[in-house]
Amino acid sequence: MTTLHIVRQSAFNTNDFAQCLQILGNNDVIVFIDDGCYNLHHHLTKRLFDNATNNTANISDNITDNQMFIKLHVIAQHALARAITVNETQCTKIAMTDLVSLTFSNDRVITWQ
Repeated sequence: MTTLHIVRQSAFNTNDFAQCLQILGNNDVIVFIDDGCYNLHHHLTKRLFDNATNNTANISDNITDNQMFIKLHVIAQHALARAITVNETQCTKIAMTDLVSLTFSNDRVITWQ
């Protein structure tokens, strides 16, 4: 069962993103919107990328097979409005219409705000 995690606030100000990572499951999708775009440059996101590179599952205790596949997206206009650079090898820029499609293609949606 996949979950779409919509992260709206910066981890520099709240612990919402840290809580999101604690329940992250295999094949889940994270979308940064609004001030959540700042999380692209937060150490928690760097750790997420490092773990993906090393094929470890340290992000979530409920994954036991040493591999977790996570899709990471950011609303392109929201990142642009905040002058945030996006490393497109790690994160996909999407439009708001794509976010709507993601809500239908995942089993659950959690908004972190």
